[in-house]
Amino acid sequence: MINSDFMEYLPCGMFVLNTNGMIEYVNDHVAEITGIAKEDLINREFSVLNIYKKGVTDTSFCIKECMERSSDAIISNRLFLKRKDGVELLIYLSGRWHVDSNNQSKAIFCIIDSSRFADCPIEDENSPGERESFYNLVGKDSKMQEIYELIEMTSATNVNVVIQGESGTGKELIAAAIHKNSERKDKAFVRVNCSALTESLLESELFGHVKGSFTGAFKDRIGRFEEADGGTIFLDEIGEISPVIQVKLLHVLQERVIVRVGDNKEIKVDVRIISATNRNLRSMVAKNKFREDLFYRLNVFPIYAPSLRDRKNDIKLLCDFFLEKFRKSTGKDITKISPDAMRILIGYCWPGNVRELENCIEHSFVLCQGDEIDPMDLPHEIRVAALREGICKGKTAVVSIPEINITPVLQRRKKQGGRLNISRTELIRELELHDQNRAATARDLGISTVALWKKMHKFGIMNNTG
Repeated sequence: MINSDFMEYLPCGMFVLNTNGMIEYVNDHVAEITGIAKEDLINREFSVLNIYKKGVTDTSFCIKECMERSSDAIISNRLFLKRKDGVELLIYLSGRWHVDSNNQSKAIFCIIDSSRFADCPIEDENSPGERESFYNLVGKDSKMQEIYELIEMTSATNVNVVIQGESGTGKELIAAAIHKNSERKDKAFVRVNCSALTESLLESELFGHVKGSFTGAFKDRIGRFEEADGGTIFLDEIGEISPVIQVKLLHVLQERVIVRVGDNKEIKVDVRIISATNRNLRSMVAKNKFREDLFYRLNVFPIYAPSLRDRKNDIKLLCDFFLEKFRKSTGKDITKISPDAMRILIGYCWPGNVRELENCIEHSFVLCQGDEIDPMDLPHEIRVAALREGICKGKTAVVSIPEINITPVLQRRKKQGGRLNISRTELIRELELHDQNRAATARDLGISTVALWKKMHKFGIMNNTG
């Protein structure tokens, strides 16, 4: 069975469907949003909720979409709901397939009512203009447009949010945007990296401690939850917390109180929790590595940060953003990226996502001597096609950068027995990269043309260009 007790306390509509599309559970918020009494919704078909999409006559589309996904996938739609009194509401509906402890399949849905927004007019879902940025987030891909809408929707509530995504996708920026767009924006936004501290240090960091509670506790110290009172706390890498911290965090969510380490006094806190992880929390729950009750209290409204390879049409826009950023910080008047360099950037898979792209542009600013970044200014592992294929095998990066990662201008040389440690295959690749130009190849490798000629002669590699 699905534990529905906690759903009654969530500040959004929650309902559960079985595989036949019949409603098995609704909380009070669903009744408020629809204007239909709970007893008139239970054991009725999904259609009784009057949820629809403009231009779509089949109202069961979202159930079908949910059933086609795995339990780790979420479907989300910007839809409309017609209340019992005839009032039309713009809503955001998210749903996830779930298999409970009795091996019964259920679909759990969350409704967020946009009427809670001060500035959210009813409009056709295709009408909003395409935004290129939102707070510090940059991107005009459809996936980013959905993220912007999710931020606006969740900002109007106090629901707990879990942001999932690969490293470097901007999960903290999404969390900060939710806070800045909410009624809590004038209060603190407190960040905690849960993977950076040991269990005892994290407990003290989150909840504070009293003087003498442990060696080195020379005075009372408030924790991050107290610091965030009235605002938002962002728990990054939430999947890394220990079972002990999980229990204490669950107590905070249930009772809205914290207890400092070494004390027994409860302190009330009003804090919204936004978590982030690059791990599959649902899989961790199934393996008993993460508490199921804590998971459902944190994961009221999940947001999935898309990887950069899934929105490659944003790469040029992001490059322009980082060019402007580093132009201001370095004083270098670098205004553009050459077409050849841009083709390399678009062809790369970006296992480190937006963060890796930012580091790439910053690296290029160090090397670039003109006003345009060209391929030779890019990091070695990004511009060498053969390496790129190794790094990007599959959808994610699973191998480390080989030892031939040599930054050309810095001339980082690997020597062994007084000679450049490079294989015949690697040397051929470098020559091909420079169109068989020996001078350019030698300059890239940080050696003289004579040394390059000797190496080519040893490997039996000869060409006619200089």
